[in-house]
Amino acid sequence: MTPVEGSAPPDGGGARAKLSARDFLGPVLLTHIESVRADARRVVATSAHGAEPDEEAVHDFRVSLRRLRTLLKPAQRIYGKKRIRPIADGLREFARATGTLRDEEVLRETLTALELGEAPRAAVAGWVAQRSRREHEARAHIVELLRRDHPGDKGAPKADAPATGDADEPRADAPPAGEADEPRAGAPVVGDADEPRAGAPVKGKRLRLEPHLARLERRISRKRAKKRGAEALARRAIRDALEDVRALAESDPSDGAAMHALRIRFKRLRYSAETFSPLFGERAERTAKSASRLQRRLGQLHDVDEALAQMTKAEELSPDDRAAVVEALGAERARLAGKATEELAQELETLASLWSDAPPAPPPG
Repeated sequence: MTPVEGSAPPDGGGARAKLSARDFLGPVLLTHIESVRADARRVVATSAHGAEPDEEAVHDFRVSLRRLRTLLKPAQRIYGKKRIRPIADGLREFARATGTLRDEEVLRETLTALELGEAPRAAVAGWVAQRSRREHEARAHIVELLRRDHPGDKGAPKADAPATGDADEPRADAPPAGEADEPRAGAPVVGDADEPRAGAPVKGKRLRLEPHLARLERRISRKRAKKRGAEALARRAIRDALEDVRALAESDPSDGAAMHALRIRFKRLRYSAETFSPLFGERAERTAKSASRLQRRLGQLHDVDEALAQMTKAEELSPDDRAAVVEALGAERARLAGKATEELAQELETLASLWSDAPPAPPPG
């Protein structure tokens, strides 16, 4: 996927060197904003008259939102942290509110794919069927949130107007600028901004998506931006993502939290490489494929970890059935951990050869 559908990469190294970061990333961001809107409208449209929303539409919406959020980190270096950070925080809250759905979907898929005997398989099938209500409720919750911006799915939504002052200026009580939710290399593993833990919205807050998208559009459309070269911005984004991956690459595969964080960092590397592929061509494309391979494998490992956490406390199953399921999940985790360890070594070697000329990452700033 190219960052701007239908656009051609800059011709030659000279043109690439002259291209500004704003001229490259601005259109990319606008394209992703429209993708999020289009996918949101599709979710609402497929759930008309109380119908269950299309699963693929919901999935596409969540992917579009993740891709846009990933690009806000390099965007801070062009448009300013103080102006982009509140937007990133708002989109993260919205993503967090929709996270329960994926948890339920992958739990169902992981458990139904297990090799089990007849009795434990029947027990798991019954447990999954009883829990299916949660998945339906989570999907309906996403539709409810999106309808706030698309009532009746009539045309493009309108953003809320700011009450006072410049909408791009942070509130007085806004968190200080920085990247606290983007852990740097070597930072302790405490979760990740790109994969917010599922949870209910903050009490009393009415989540809206469109105001954040519109605010980002306004900021991009303004001429005021830091003067940086597109290639320099791209190198920095990919280099930072690589450093984040390397910082966790030596983690013990038995450490589920570390493997989950590593998966998120590979995903960020993948999205960064895909975004800047017009500037680096085959090198970026190979980087994206390598990162995608590990993202998928570590994702499978995380899904099993989540299923293990659920099954060890599934009192609805008999002790024998529960033990059989936990044993099967443990064996599957061991298999996936072995493959992940082997593939991780291979892909890190590939990435090192692709970016051997990349200098060490400078301090954040």
